[in-house]
Amino acid sequence: MHVIIKSLLLTGFLVSCGTTTPDSRYRDTQHLERPPRVTNSSPTKEQRIVDNSSIPKKKDRAGLGSDVYQSAPTQLTIKQPFDDAWSTLGRALKQSGLKITDHERDKGLYYVTRDTTDKTGFFAKATAFLSDDPAIYLLTVKQEAEETVVTATLANATEQSSGPNETTPPPSVEGAEDLLQLLFTTLRDKLEEE
Repeated sequence: MHVIIKSLLLTGFLVSCGTTTPDSRYRDTQHLERPPRVTNSSPTKEQRIVDNSSIPKKKDRAGLGSDVYQSAPTQLTIKQPFDDAWSTLGRALKQSGLKITDHERDKGLYYVTRDTTDKTGFFAKATAFLSDDPAIYLLTVKQEAEETVVTATLANATEQSSGPNETTPPPSVEGAEDLLQLLFTTLRDKLEEE
């Protein structure tokens, strides 16, 4: 008997839950979002969008070409903003065989040496300790408008000496001109993409 009463109560509860008042918001589907209607499957001339943009082609030759020019014997100009010119100059220094001894990006300074000895042969490696230390040159990189100017100078005498008893005179300014000419040639004609 106890089971019959529980069954009747459960049935009564379920019936009472099933009979609710009709709510019009669930029966009316006019306010539901509908997909857009496509009237014409082929677009008209006004609807067509033509993309005239192109993917820049890879250069057929290496180097910056006319994007770099030499405005003075110890100054060259790269037609790039500072950040791009800094990395371009770093690649050019590596490719031209110059050794970067130090750099200060926030000041726009590269300290480089020019290695004039060929250290690929056995004899050159064996006598490398007899050669003098190469001169240290200072490359100053400055932003001017939309271009970047690079100047080369000989670093000061205290940076040139390797010890307190150094009596050899520092190299001439012609070395800075030669260094910048080498960089100019590398940037203009030989610079390779990484």
